[in-house]
Amino acid sequence: MMALGGAPEATTGHPHFEIPRDTFLIDEVIPIVIPGLPPGQIVTVKLRSDDQPSWSSSASFVAGPDGVADLTRMAPASGSYRGVDAMGLFWSARRDSSVDRVPEAALNPPPRKWQLIAEVGGAAVAETTVLRRAVAADVNVTAVRVNGLVGTFYQPPGQQRHPAVIVLPGSFGGVPPASAQAGGLASRGYAVLALAYFGAEGLPRSLSRIPLEYFAKALDWLATQPAVDPSRIGVLGISRGGELALLLGSVYPQIKSVVAYVPANVVWGGCCDSRNEPSWTVEGRPIAFVSAFGARDPVSMERATIKVERIKGAVLLISGRDDHVWDSSGMSEKVMARLQRNRFPYPYKHLSYDGAGHAIGRPYTSTMDLKDTRHPLTGRIMQLGGTPEGTAHAREDSWRQVLAFLDEQLRHASASAVR
Repeated sequence: MMALGGAPEATTGHPHFEIPRDTFLIDEVIPIVIPGLPPGQIVTVKLRSDDQPSWSSSASFVAGPDGVADLTRMAPASGSYRGVDAMGLFWSARRDSSVDRVPEAALNPPPRKWQLIAEVGGAAVAETTVLRRAVAADVNVTAVRVNGLVGTFYQPPGQQRHPAVIVLPGSFGGVPPASAQAGGLASRGYAVLALAYFGAEGLPRSLSRIPLEYFAKALDWLATQPAVDPSRIGVLGISRGGELALLLGSVYPQIKSVVAYVPANVVWGGCCDSRNEPSWTVEGRPIAFVSAFGARDPVSMERATIKVERIKGAVLLISGRDDHVWDSSGMSEKVMARLQRNRFPYPYKHLSYDGAGHAIGRPYTSTMDLKDTRHPLTGRIMQLGGTPEGTAHAREDSWRQVLAFLDEQLRHASASAVR
């Protein structure tokens, strides 16, 4: 049973879940409160997703003197996470290892159903269900297959022109999924183009010799959409997409803000095949890059360094200090130093997190696979670095700051201020 809103009821002897509504975005906090318990009683709260593969977690709490177990204020006595964390049950959920991971569809997936069960002495005393959406229900989601572009376009409701963001994936390739940053931004009033540039039908198989002109076409296409304010376009990228976001910002002045998750300060060579080829080209010519073998050569590194001082808008960098994929924190610091050295006239900031590695993204999804993520193209198991707790904290804090940053730089900026 579920009561709506308000403060916890006095002890009635009838335990129940008190949650303000039944549907949430996946990056929204779900305040889980269980009143009606005997004071001092141990209650175990179990969480399980109603799909395949399923995800599950559990934690035990001691009801307070008022007979309430409030997961937003209480640390579990035992369970899948530690410390006070309103969304601990969700980020500590583990996947059923007997079922293969199912790739997520790029377009808007249906809400995922999660079951909450409260047990006392091994017997269920309360249960409820919540739905978690990747994208708000009033966002229009369409596939983009035009002029060689491959992606997903998210259009918020309303007739006005919206600020817009191009979202770029990393070395996994393909179209960024709705459950990642694209769906979260679209749900908050941004027009979003989640753009594939390799690893999707009609595009190169690997991150190799990708023409920057492809992204120029994407910028032009986005600017012509009736729902988009062409004077307020930003770009957000993750990992190799973070490298790309900085590079695109340095080349295309119509980009007015850059958010780069776990990025590089230099252009690295191609990815996900055995050839040592350039990642990016302009007019058919390769952009100077550095391979892992040339990383200690100062001349090669300088030639491949992204000229971030040419970006015509604010820059936000996000990294983990325990990144096992590459030194995103150190490379982000080099970006910051270059901006400072060149007296960069726009705001710039670096969020660097202890206990986090390469898996920083949209919050409140599981962080329990940091050591067993398989790269979809190479097939290798990746060590992403960080701890589940540290990664969960980095996701939550950085997402709040990304939304505030984009609101300040794009949503609330006047047209004259961003030109």
